[in-house]
Amino acid sequence: QSGPPGRTSSVFLRGTNANHVLVLLDGVQINGPTTGQALFEHLTTENIERIEILRGPQSVLYGADAVGGVIHIITKPGQKPGLHGGGHFEYGTHETFYEGGDLSGAWDRVSFSGSGIRLDSKGPGNNDGYENTTARGHGKVQVTENSDLDVSFHYDNAIAGIDDGSFLQDPNRSSRSRMQVLGTKYTTSLKEWWEQSIQYSFFHDALRDFDPRNPGVGGADPESRFKLDTDRHTAEYQTSFFVRDFDVVTMGYEFEHTETRVKRSQASGGFASLNRDHGWFAQNEITLWKIWTIVAGTRIDHFTSFGTEVNPLFSSGFWIAKTMTKLKGSFGRAFKAPTFNELFFPGFGNPELQPEKSWGWDAGVEQFYWQKKGSISVAYFHNSIENLIQFVGSPSKAQNVAQATTQGVEVEHKITPFKYLTFSANYTYLDAVDSSNGKRLTRRPKHEGKLGLLCEIWKLHFSASWLFIGNREEIVGVRQVKLGGYTRLDMLLAYDVTQFFQVYGRAENANNDHYDEVRGFNNPSARFFVGSKVRF
Repeated sequence: QSGPPGRTSSVFLRGTNANHVLVLLDGVQINGPTTGQALFEHLTTENIERIEILRGPQSVLYGADAVGGVIHIITKPGQKPGLHGGGHFEYGTHETFYEGGDLSGAWDRVSFSGSGIRLDSKGPGNNDGYENTTARGHGKVQVTENSDLDVSFHYDNAIAGIDDGSFLQDPNRSSRSRMQVLGTKYTTSLKEWWEQSIQYSFFHDALRDFDPRNPGVGGADPESRFKLDTDRHTAEYQTSFFVRDFDVVTMGYEFEHTETRVKRSQASGGFASLNRDHGWFAQNEITLWKIWTIVAGTRIDHFTSFGTEVNPLFSSGFWIAKTMTKLKGSFGRAFKAPTFNELFFPGFGNPELQPEKSWGWDAGVEQFYWQKKGSISVAYFHNSIENLIQFVGSPSKAQNVAQATTQGVEVEHKITPFKYLTFSANYTYLDAVDSSNGKRLTRRPKHEGKLGLLCEIWKLHFSASWLFIGNREEIVGVRQVKLGGYTRLDMLLAYDVTQFFQVYGRAENANNDHYDEVRGFNNPSARFFVGSKVRF
């Protein structure tokens, strides 16, 4: 994250780029077509049921951008009969106010859940303020005994003060982001062995960058305005055939239409782009003797901007019941479509770009013990990426010139010795290099680990996590420099005053480590918050 809350945040999976991670919200892609990244900095955890992470190439079912993996954010469904709800209020460091509420219910064949939040913070610096208004909801209707209709929506509107770059502060520049997401899915089972679904989704992303003249500099610092709007419509048909209890055949077609419009105050007029994608996919999942699963599939995508891509996937898992051991492995290809900026942005865009392509494989083992109260897993992964897009030349222009290799080991351990106590630990060793010169890729630590503790006794709830990030590389001008490692301790303590009312306190970076995740953008020091929650 580039500084305090609301600033650009990036997620790297297995050493791949931030825009190599496909992000879904209730099945709807929320990666922005301009940079290819999802705006994690504006996403809140309100009304979220779970977050699923698939690591490695996943293009067969998900199409472009799933090079490093897929992150799927799933909102809470309304399940309990009747009407239920709650609210919360929090106050903390830098005059941060965080309040919100939620409502859910279920009657007969209808269920729903919804939430809304407001976040305001002045931030640690003169122009570090942040505002965020978010609303999201999820509804489900059982149309018939064999068919369901799911509808979900998400809206957020955020404003953040931003700087001109690393070490380049600006007293009055700001960025506004507004995202609207709508997803609908109709699922029906015509027979016990045949299921079909039709899905339509809409994604709208509006970015505004406004930089008025700085006080006291006059015409030497002209006012600047930048507007960018993106609309993406996606339709998908999917059908699955269930052959007894051991084989599932899935096939489908996906159509995507994306339109992006840009307007700058310094340029005369603006410009726009259109892109269409047709995708056909098929996958077969076979389970033999209830212990051996084999998955094989392929996908064909055709883009109007660069042509056709074919990507296969193969994975397998084997369960050894006697020792409670799971063996697993996968191999696949994936691709990343060039972003709008890389293709069309004035000055450095290149409409002749080809997609970034990758292949990757992994192999691992997961061992359960103590009646499955504990588990430990170890996995090795390797990814090779070619046609990486970089900006080269003077003036710079986007070109397919680079190659990269990422490989490493992931270790995870979790144990629940008692129902009220859980320990967790994970560690990743990552070797991510530019294949052309052997240099490490920027902002990828070789060593990364996290320890977690969750304890719930009587009316008390306590959780803590300790994060360790090793040294990383960063580019400053044309030089590659080293960013030091850091640790971060987060804690939360809550007390149930009654069945319906809770008070809590929490701390972020409680150890007060001073660090930069991106050189020149200082992350906040220790922050403390107190709050309360009410349920009905």
